[in-house]
Amino acid sequence: MFHIGYCDYNRFNPDYDKIDRPEGSGDYLFLYFMTPMKVQTEVDITVTKEGAFMLYTPGAPQIYQAVKRFKNSFVHFTCNDDSFLKTYDLPVNRIVYLPDPDAMNALLQHIYVESVGKREHYEEQLDKLMHLLFILFSRQLHTYPKEADFSANLYEHFMKARIEILTHIDKEWSVDNMAALTNLGTSQFYNYYKLFFNRSPKSELLEARIERAKYLLRVEKLPVGQAAVQAGFSNVSHFTRYFKKECGMTPTEYGREKSG
Repeated sequence: MFHIGYCDYNRFNPDYDKIDRPEGSGDYLFLYFMTPMKVQTEVDITVTKEGAFMLYTPGAPQIYQAVKRFKNSFVHFTCNDDSFLKTYDLPVNRIVYLPDPDAMNALLQHIYVESVGKREHYEEQLDKLMHLLFILFSRQLHTYPKEADFSANLYEHFMKARIEILTHIDKEWSVDNMAALTNLGTSQFYNYYKLFFNRSPKSELLEARIERAKYLLRVEKLPVGQAAVQAGFSNVSHFTRYFKKECGMTPTEYGREKSG
């Protein structure tokens, strides 16, 4: 469980202020530098751009100074063990840049408000927020394609479109109306979708429809025709062909075997 020490959100220090803790602060420190900083690492002194992050481990030197204006958000914390570092594959004691730092800072604001307010069950809520913070950190660091030139907003826009498609699989989706969700042409939409999710939109939609059909046949015990329609297939013979290709048996055989 995470235990929050001192934290702050959008904190201003005097211009050129310096933090100098050669032996660290005795706990973990997660930092979001909102202005350029001179950061001393094990190797040298690096001048960051605004929007840099660092996760200091207990005992690691915390030495950084504002190039001019000093503004950051941060949270000091301890935890029962360090397994979260491996779980979320987190880099420590080094400068990191993320594609959507504002989303991270919004979570730091929630942590700050919860820590200050200390409402009922705030400790449990803070633990959950810290997990969310590191999940988002890990996702931004490890799942955003690194080789492409695109904005974080575009990625999130595609994620919303993807969720819209996969939560309404019974809709008659074409590449044109999928692309319309992102206000891009079909070719751009298709290329970005494959870049972001390593799948084509049609193959992912088909997989979701097959999974829905399997549930309807196995759990709801629906006839094949009804299962096909509710899973988004307008043609039962096409559904049967796709189903057998993916599952190695016909929908009728699948329903009979799983209910037996």
